[in-house]
Amino acid sequence: MKSLIKLYLIIIGVFALIFTLVNLTGLLSVADIKEYLEQIQHADKFKIALIVTVLLASDVFLSVPTILIVTYAGNILGFELGLLASTTGMLISGTIAYILCRWSGNKMLSVLIKDKKQIDEVNSIFHRLGFGMLIIARALPMLPEATCCLSGMMKFNFLKFLGYYLLGTLPYAIVLTYLGSISSADNPYPAFIGIGIVYVILYLLWFFKLRHTKENT
Repeated sequence: MKSLIKLYLIIIGVFALIFTLVNLTGLLSVADIKEYLEQIQHADKFKIALIVTVLLASDVFLSVPTILIVTYAGNILGFELGLLASTTGMLISGTIAYILCRWSGNKMLSVLIKDKKQIDEVNSIFHRLGFGMLIIARALPMLPEATCCLSGMMKFNFLKFLGYYLLGTLPYAIVLTYLGSISSADNPYPAFIGIGIVYVILYLLWFFKLRHTKENT
């Protein structure tokens, strides 16, 4: 179990580093994304939906603020179109992470974990519990990307990966796009309160899942 946690921390650390570098270099800051989304809110809705999808799909490379983009998508596009664009973008991002790490999984594992016995242990644990981790991966920032990467590295069945990842992503997208759709610049509180509740619930699920995993390994 310690090896699995170590892998998670390393991968999350990489994404955190990417996020920091992107913001420090001014390539794409949170403020830039927020300002850009506000500027395009009167453009054609399908064009905005495409932009939202592309932004979320790029999360695996740029570590964009997913929660902000999904909430704004609901606010600008309305619930239905915002949900479609957000879910599609997040699924594309997760799939890219899965495929890239599946291609280079063996090399990455051998670099990150030297002991073959530990690699086998991590592989066994993830194949047994990966479905739950994928479903509740939205509990913390950068956890979804890390879980998708691990799914690829462990060569988790792709269709199962996609199904479980969708099960975890869809409720998250539904709640945030709906909250975005009923919020406004004058009344942003439904989104803020709802986001807080979503994260508390997901974090508790993740915490109990992790504790249960430790007790059974």
